[in-house]
Amino acid sequence: MRRVERISVSAPDVLVGPKSKGGKEYEKAKIFFKAQADAKAAMDEQLAAGAAAGLPAAAPASKKKGKKDGFEFSAYSDEAVKYALDKLFFGKCAYCETRYANQAPVDVEHYRPKGRIAGDEKHPGYWWLAMSWENLLPSCIDCNRRRWQDLPKVPASLEQLLKAPIMEGSKGFLGKQDLFPIAGPARATAEEPSIDESPDLLNPCVDDPDEHLTFYIDRLNPLGLVLPKFVDGAPSRRGLQSIHVYGLNRLGLVQERTRVLRTLEFLSRLIDEIDEISETLLASTSSRDKTMGTRLNLLSAQILAEIRTMAEPDQPYSSLVKVWSNTLKS
Repeated sequence: MRRVERISVSAPDVLVGPKSKGGKEYEKAKIFFKAQADAKAAMDEQLAAGAAAGLPAAAPASKKKGKKDGFEFSAYSDEAVKYALDKLFFGKCAYCETRYANQAPVDVEHYRPKGRIAGDEKHPGYWWLAMSWENLLPSCIDCNRRRWQDLPKVPASLEQLLKAPIMEGSKGFLGKQDLFPIAGPARATAEEPSIDESPDLLNPCVDDPDEHLTFYIDRLNPLGLVLPKFVDGAPSRRGLQSIHVYGLNRLGLVQERTRVLRTLEFLSRLIDEIDEISETLLASTSSRDKTMGTRLNLLSAQILAEIRTMAEPDQPYSSLVKVWSNTLKS
């Protein structure tokens, strides 16, 4: 995950038109969720009255299978929104930096879930942000959809840290979907949208992931694990939560990052070998050797330029490459 400045791409017109906040879709959603809240309040009042009268609680009405229970938003799934998010994140998942086009179409992800919150039945979801540009991120299906994922074997020294049981996701049931844990005492609502929730999950357009996440770098035995940074002697809570909820250490993702690390190590060793040979040739009195040494220096520079390219924002796993590069300087 890397920091992205959302201001670099303007909100698509579809999000500021009739389907946006204040538009027709917003007003329809407002009516729908108001009716839901009123119905729930009436049911709670009825149950409370029944309990006061000593009557047994009524069984909840069963829902018909296959029937959608929610409001169908449409503005956020417009092609213009997908194009803008693709441009903003260079076609990469906002959370894991995988090029999502390599495996499936992009999921337009709501950082704050629009329809419901897992584990909080009283909250209707952040429906008023469903059409908000600031709440939308591009995601691969594995970061966004909650399902069982294989986990890699990790070094014993990291096992306890990576399996910290702060969330269900630590056991392999990974993906964000409608999860949105907060550290604050209360959640924002449509009536009180400015409540300070203190979200536990990192948002790359708001937070600096480098303050909470780093990578496991072992140059002899590369393994592409993402780790929480230690803050004041303890692992970052937001880093841990984000790793577990987004599934940033699922097996397939770790394998891809490990492949990148191995490529970097190979290129690094290649540069060292080329430089050593070049140094010997340049020290020769032979003009041919000197010419060959100069050419090898140019080749070494080209390989180094390729490594720097891999750290550019438009490249997959660029934050990993940046951390690996910093270890060479230290």
